[in-house]
Amino acid sequence: MKQTTNETIWQVRNSFLGIYVHFPYCFKKCDYCDFYSEGIGSGPANDEMSLFSSYQKEVLERISHFPNLKNKTIDTVFFGGGTPSKATTKHWENFLHFLRSEFEFAKETEISIEVNPEDLSPNLLDEYAKIGINRVNVGVQTRNPIGLEFLGRHFDKEKYDSLLCTLTSSPIKRVGIDLMYGIPGLQESDFFSDLAYFLEAGLPHLSLYSLTLEKGTQYSRDVKDHKKSEPEEKTQSEILLTLPELMEKNGYRWYEVSNYAKPGFESKHNLKYWTYEPYLGIGPGAHGFIEGSRYGNPRNAMTYQKKPPKNQYEEATPNTELALTLFRLFSPFQYLEFFQTYLELPTQTKYIETIHKWEKQGLCSIVSGVFQWKKEALLLLDDLILEITE
Repeated sequence: MKQTTNETIWQVRNSFLGIYVHFPYCFKKCDYCDFYSEGIGSGPANDEMSLFSSYQKEVLERISHFPNLKNKTIDTVFFGGGTPSKATTKHWENFLHFLRSEFEFAKETEISIEVNPEDLSPNLLDEYAKIGINRVNVGVQTRNPIGLEFLGRHFDKEKYDSLLCTLTSSPIKRVGIDLMYGIPGLQESDFFSDLAYFLEAGLPHLSLYSLTLEKGTQYSRDVKDHKKSEPEEKTQSEILLTLPELMEKNGYRWYEVSNYAKPGFESKHNLKYWTYEPYLGIGPGAHGFIEGSRYGNPRNAMTYQKKPPKNQYEEATPNTELALTLFRLFSPFQYLEFFQTYLELPTQTKYIETIHKWEKQGLCSIVSGVFQWKKEALLLLDDLILEITE
């Protein structure tokens, strides 16, 4: 990335490697969630030790298949799920030691973990800081009990009431939260009340998502059975258009469709997905992107532990994929550099012709090889990305 006085300009970076680790267990699986996860209640997972052993085995298996991975420098590690905060901190500590024994780590490697409010406590964050975790993201979604019930989320009022104090007094300064809007039964004012609450605290990273109806989820089945309403699309559009200016006034940079950060607090790991950088995906249900190939692990914890992941890789197709990732960025990026690195010449020409057409339509700016969307493209984004991939 290239830092200017006002903005970060994203560039091609493929000499680094990210690692994503999927912990599949939750207190309760949320109705809207389409990630692989299993609700197991308040206790620990019976197979936690076996699962972490399988993580190590998979890392070694991936390295044996791609020896050049050892030449990459790890600059991001992301513990996701599921609810990785449900796992014992000691297991995360031991796994980090293992990774450091296998790879070279960058001096300032971002090590993130997702936390649910029911697990959050000052002691937990102290433990994380001591083992080297330096970024925490909390899945709040909403502070409104009606909204949480609609989403099928576990709700501990005491934890929700104390989470802001816990985060602002944390030894870990790179903290963020997820908020969701367009939840049936809630008004725009409910979302903006939640947002104001966290903006006032000055948290450095806010992910602001619209509720979506994902096939195969409990929520989608409830909508089909007329037990629940679909997301409030009109409300979502109105909020989506309001957010960029509101967040800018509060000192946040809009760097991806749903993500805002104070300068320098962007999620470095998630940026890998959007800037086509390689990453290892470890664990049941995880996906990886290594040396131009993609793979996915079985969405079943028992199967994952009993059978080593198969070395089945599918060659990536950057002529299509680059548009689906790169053009989600709302901060500027060196488009010519990305095109020349990843695309065949005829596709480069097509991409360039298309984005110059967008510029004439007032949807983006193109200056000295740097592309950036304008706010006017926001509601058209899916159609525009489809246009460049057809």
